[in-house]
Parts: sequence; C-alpha cells; structure tokens
Amino acid sequence: MLRFHSLLVVVLSSICASPCLAEGTAQLTLTGDAGPRGALVELNVAALAQSDGEANTIQADVSFFVSPYTTGRDLLSLLSARLRAEGIGTVFTPAGSGPTSLFIVDASRIRTRLGGSFAATVSTSQGPPQWVRLERSPQLTSPSTLLVVLVARAPSDGRTQSGALSLELAGDASSPSVSSAMVEKAGSLGWLTDRPQLNAWRPLKIADGLPVIGCSVKISSADPWWVDIGL
Repeated sequence: MLRFHSLLVVVLSSICASPCLAEGTAQLTLTGDAGPRGALVELNVAALAQSDGEANTIQADVSFFVSPYTTGRDLLSLLSARLRAEGIGTVFTPAGSGPTSLFIVDASRIRTRLGGSFAATVSTSQGPPQWVRLERSPQLTSPSTLLVVLVARAPSDGRTQSGALSLELAGDASSPSVSSAMVEKAGSLGWLTDRPQLNAWRPLKIADGLPVIGCSVKISSADPWWVDIGL
C-alpha cells in the first residue's frame, strides 16, 4: 500500500509539473490595407514556447499605429518579427499578390482588432476552437457582416465536409446577442454548437454529425470588432 501511495505521488507530481500544452496553429489572413488615414493594429497571443529547454506559455501584446496604405504583407511581416522576439514561433511567407497569411505555432489564444481597411480572417488550423468571442464597445454602432466557415471530418473513414454560416448584424449587436444568433443560425443549418459562456460560441459538429476539425472567422464592419478565439 505504501509503495502504491509513493508511486501515485510521483505520477501526480509529474502531471502537475507538466506545462499546459497549446492546441495547435492559428492563422491570421489579411486583405486590404491601412487605408488613407492609417490604422491601429492590436494583437494578443498566448502560445507555447521553448525557453531554456522548458515549455512555457508566453503572452505577447502588440499594439501600434501603421501609416496610410500599409499593406497586409508589410503588417504581417512586422507582426511575425514582434512575436518571434517574444519567443513565439511563426511561419510567414510573403505572397506576391492576394491575401497574405501569418501562421502562429502552438497557439492557445489569439485576439485581434485591426482598423483601417484591413479585413482579417482568423482560423484554427489543427482542430475546432474552444470558443469564438466577438467584442465591441456599445458606442460603436456600424452594421457588420459575420462569416464563419467550418471543416469537419469523419474519424472512421476520413470523409470531409464543409459549411458556412453568415449573419448580418445590426448596429446595436452585442457580444451576447451575437453568440445567441450564432447558435440559432447554426441550429437552422443542422450544426451542433454550444455557448461555453454567455458571450461565446463553440462549434462541435456540422450536418451529418461530423466533428469539426477547422474553423475560420471573419467579421466586416466600419467599426472594428475584437475577434477572440481559443484553441
């Protein structure tokens, strides 16, 4: 009995000492530019990083103004450099034209708000999100368009399926009302989703019961929203 107790203590100590592993890779894709007045760029990332041979969760907060007509390629190049300086792994391959993407490795959360004429899509590349939150000050009242795209796969035979959810949001839309509308619209599409919190939404399965393996979120508005996604 004493031997079993000692073994149990060792196992529990090992579990408690282990770092909390991040879920996977997040992707930030941009179209457009900073517009004629420039743009405020805000990004918060939590990710697993190696430091002195140990894995630790690192928080990086980036906030700065970019000059008029700064391109998405230039912005993501700067964001990649800033995140790498904090110890967070990124993959950035500048595109010659069209949308440009930054991959953030071993991320557990990405929260961003981009001004100007930037249009951002935030995606989970290696699994479903733990939550999707859309947040904005009640003083900002521009109507918005939300687009969510899901990819699902059957674990038994590898069959894949995709689906899209689109919502037109009124100017007085709030974070809880958006998550409620997402649950309602998802239900009409035959998706299985839930609300882990009053102001959050989480996709689980799409039609035919296939589990979600990837998700992308894009919201377009004259007044930028915070897009907050947990992996």
